[in-house]
Amino acid sequence: MMKYLDRLEEIIITFLIGAATLVIFAAVLHRYAAGVPIPGLQDWLLALNMGWAQELCIYMFVWMAKFGAAYGVRTGIHV
Repeated sequence: MMKYLDRLEEIIITFLIGAATLVIFAAVLHRYAAGVPIPGLQDWLLALNMGWAQELCIYMFVWMAKFGAAYGVRTGIHV
C-alpha cells in the first residue's frame, strides 16, 4: 500500500511542478505578446486577464514543497 501512495505522491509532485511551470510560461508569453502591435492579436490578448496565474503558481509551489518535504523525510533523502 505504501508503494502505491509513494507513487501517487511522486505523480502529484510532478504534476504540480509541471503545471506551475506551464502556467508561468503562458503568463510570460501573454505579457510580452500583448505588446506586439498586431491589431487583431493585440486586442484579443489585452482582453485576456492573466492576473490569476501568479497566485495559482504560488499555491501550487507551496503544495509541491509540502508534498516534496514529506516524501523526502519518508524516503530519507531530506536534509
